[in-house]
Amino acid sequence: MKKEFIFLLFLTSCSSLIAKGSPKEIKLSYSYIDGSGKLVLNREHKLLKNKLISRTQIAANQGSSLKPLEKSIMVSQIGTIQENNKRVMVMRPLASEFTVWLEGKRYDSKMHLDSRTKSMIVELNSPEEKWKGKSSIPVPKGKQFCFFSQIPDCLYHNLFLTKALERKGESFPFHVVWDGYPYIQDQFSGVGSKLFSTATVKFDGDQNKSLNYLVEVDGQSILYHFSKSFDLVRMFWIAQGISVIPPNEETPDIEE
Repeated sequence: MKKEFIFLLFLTSCSSLIAKGSPKEIKLSYSYIDGSGKLVLNREHKLLKNKLISRTQIAANQGSSLKPLEKSIMVSQIGTIQENNKRVMVMRPLASEFTVWLEGKRYDSKMHLDSRTKSMIVELNSPEEKWKGKSSIPVPKGKQFCFFSQIPDCLYHNLFLTKALERKGESFPFHVVWDGYPYIQDQFSGVGSKLFSTATVKFDGDQNKSLNYLVEVDGQSILYHFSKSFDLVRMFWIAQGISVIPPNEETPDIEE
C-alpha cells in the first residue's frame, strides 16, 4: 500500500503530540448570516480517546425557542504517521450524520469509512428519488482530510494552524470531505459535485487580536479568524455570502 493512503491506515497514539492551548470540550454560539437573514449557529466539540467529535446546528429564532434548519455530527480520529524521520499529526474522518430541512422536508445523509474497500459508504434518505439509497465512493490519495463543518477544529489538531503561522506565505494542502454531501452541492453555487475536494490553507495575517487564515477550496475563498488560543471567532465564505460572527457583532465589509 502506498504512503499516500494514510487516510486508511491505522494511526498510532498521538497523546504526546496534541497541540496545547485548545480546550478538550467547548460549546459556542455564533450569528450565521446568509441570503435568508440572520440565524443561530451552535458549535461544540470534544476529544474522546483520540477521537474528535463535533456537532453543529444552524437554527432560526422563534421567540424563546430555536427551529433547527441544518445539523450535523462528525467523528474523526486523531493520530500520527512517520514522515521524514518524525511523527506527523493527521486526521482521519470516520463517520458523519447530516440533516437539512428544505421547504419543510427532511433530507438525511450518513457516511462512514470502510477501510477494507478504501471508500466512504454514503447512505441517503430524502423525499427525492435521486437522493435515496446507498453508494460507495473511493477515497482519493492524500495525507490530510477534514470534514467541511469540522475544518476549524481539524486544522488545529493536525497542527496546520501552527505550521502556517510559523511558515508564513506557505500553503498546506488537504482534502475536504463534504459532510453535507450531496445536498450542500445543490444549495451552493460553484461547489463541485463530488464528496471530496482538494483544498489549501495558509496564514493571512493578524488583525484586531485575531489570527486570520485563508482556505481555498473548489476555487472559492473561505476566511477563518481565530483567537490567539485558536478558538474560532469568525468565518466568511465570500462567494456564498455567508458570515459567521460573534453574537451582537456587526457584519464587517469583506473583500475577496
